[in-house]
Amino acid sequence: MQNEVPWYRRAHRWNQVNTVENDPRDCDLNLWRKYWRDNHIQGTIINAAGTVGYYPSSNPYQYLAKFLGNRDYFGDFCRAAREAGLVVIARMDSNQATEDMYHDHPEWFAHDREGNPIPFTRGRYYTCINTPYFSEQLAGVIREIVERYHPDAFADNSWAGGQGFICYCPYCKKSFASYSDGLALPDGVDYENRTFRLWMEWNRKSRKKLYSWFNELTTKYGGKDCIYLGMLHPENYAAHAMQLVMDSMEYAEYNKAVMIDGQARVTPEGYHVNAQLGMTMHEIFGDDCLVIESVATYYSYPEFLRKAAYPNEETQYWMRAGMSSGISPSLHVIGGVQEDQRILENGVEMLAWHRKNEEYLYNRHSAANIGLVRSMANTCNYGRGECNIRTVAPMSGMVTALRKGRIPYFPLETRQIKAKAEKSRLLILPEIAVMTDEELAEVATYIRRGGSILMTGATGMLDALGYPRKRFPLDELLGIRRQEKELLDPVNRTQSFWSLADYSRHNYIRIDEPRHEIFRGFEKTAIIGLHGQFYHVASDLLKPIAHIVPPFPTYPPEVSYMNDGEQVSNIPGILAGETGYGGRAVYFAADYDRRFALTNFPDYGNLLENAIVWALGEENLPVTVRGKGELDCKVYNQLNGKRLVVHMVNYSGLGKFPSATEEFYTVGPEMISVKLNGLQPQVIHTQNAGTDLSFIVDGDRAVFTLPRIDDQELIIIE
Repeated sequence: MQNEVPWYRRAHRWNQVNTVENDPRDCDLNLWRKYWRDNHIQGTIINAAGTVGYYPSSNPYQYLAKFLGNRDYFGDFCRAAREAGLVVIARMDSNQATEDMYHDHPEWFAHDREGNPIPFTRGRYYTCINTPYFSEQLAGVIREIVERYHPDAFADNSWAGGQGFICYCPYCKKSFASYSDGLALPDGVDYENRTFRLWMEWNRKSRKKLYSWFNELTTKYGGKDCIYLGMLHPENYAAHAMQLVMDSMEYAEYNKAVMIDGQARVTPEGYHVNAQLGMTMHEIFGDDCLVIESVATYYSYPEFLRKAAYPNEETQYWMRAGMSSGISPSLHVIGGVQEDQRILENGVEMLAWHRKNEEYLYNRHSAANIGLVRSMANTCNYGRGECNIRTVAPMSGMVTALRKGRIPYFPLETRQIKAKAEKSRLLILPEIAVMTDEELAEVATYIRRGGSILMTGATGMLDALGYPRKRFPLDELLGIRRQEKELLDPVNRTQSFWSLADYSRHNYIRIDEPRHEIFRGFEKTAIIGLHGQFYHVASDLLKPIAHIVPPFPTYPPEVSYMNDGEQVSNIPGILAGETGYGGRAVYFAADYDRRFALTNFPDYGNLLENAIVWALGEENLPVTVRGKGELDCKVYNQLNGKRLVVHMVNYSGLGKFPSATEEFYTVGPEMISVKLNGLQPQVIHTQNAGTDLSFIVDGDRAVFTLPRIDDQELIIIE
């Protein structure tokens, strides 16, 4: 009898054997039977077809694995998994095909401006998503797989086609012309060209259309739960806009399950980006959505070593970070045969931990009340070809300040402000320059209802396509007047510091209100470094609590001093005050969020953290943690508020990048205060340490001491 609980409600531990062409000859399936049993795997992802087929397909254009012979390898693997009680996802690979197919059907492939196919590797070329290769060829293959093997779902990490280039095939020309009222495809990358911006928009919508079609196909033949997961890329907004062909917000309606191709660390920001990924996916797709992430067991950055094991602790920390925000791990290996046996041991301790604590990792809802605003449109139309400086750095600086302050938050897109603002007491907008009229109006409504706001830099200065606004509604609400009507460019202010002749970034702020809580910890200084850019602003509502100190020489050291009259300017660096509607507002005219990301200078992070706490109100923090170490803290509600889960991950000593982590450092004691929201706790228990903690209730907060924290801790309050 078919299990009444859908597969995406019961399968939380996964593995993926990314099959290679010699596996049908060399792989012993008993190895994987044992792996599944030993690690309590609940679902597996198995290669079926696409670039390489692993079953005897009747489709003449399905290339079959070199060593398949007469074997039905996918069928054998699928049957072994079913016998072990596993959910089976059939993996496709759809963005390339062979030279032989190109000779028979050149119209199925992506073309450059001269009409040549775009090469991939080993005699293969990129296929184009807008051609019959997808709508006819792959459709037939998918139907065949469903009818023969009845997989629970489909996945495909290359379903969205080739990235990083403009395809000039006849199908793309026709489709774009229809979308753009007859325009020709753009000649190349040109962010100032409106046609190119329209092409980016059309490019993403084409992928959404394809994703919808795939789901119609698989559910038609396989049933309502045989969904097409594809695979979405991490939402870190760090990629070049040309590669941002997928906008996860557009897939929100497909909220049963999603697969994420976020296999390992690829930025110096640290493991917490994986936790941020999980939070983002759940805010988009819902708390109950199953979020599966491929986790590399092999060395994957900065270069691939597909057959060499990552250090176990590197893999496990990536998994810890993801699990803290509700990601279900899928340990990923290349090939069914492994000469480096450490790959088979990689991450399995975390799978055991996951099984033990599964009750506390799902069916939980974030208690965070700070909304950190993100924007795909801002990345494309403000970040353009310099996303890392213009848009990613302000976001990263704010994220790091929140994490180092142990402050829970939830990420939301500008398009979600109306739907999610009610659960937020504070909205943070880190230089979200591109906003629609509707989004600005929604933020204004939120402020008028008593919400607090912290915003930086050029927030709200550009329209939906990235062109300068004539007026700034959000500024007007907060009484802010701008001297600059167009954006400053942060890119030309990030050159090497060691340009002795250029001291334009040798600037500071001078503290005007030393007793203000935003300057807590700065009692022994009158100035704070900036070495960044700032907007010339004034406000009729908010008070300047610090002013800009103009640049002065750095070399030779004998002339490195402020001239009389230059110790301060009349340009505010930070504005803060009451909104008049019951909330608070902070505006950073100086780009401390960006500078913190680029320098990791502690003063900048402490300043941002203080501003966040003041704007929210310390009494409204869901959790406060006082003690040594780098800890990421999240608080969740379970059982309709009858249980609180504090999930803490210890990142102390894990700053090495790109070197892999081999060990972590225990820290503690930590003094913790948790807002109870009416819960009357009977017990506070630590899952990792396995002990009950003594506590007191102070008003609506539980106060207790955690003696130590190793890699992570789950604190259960009920």
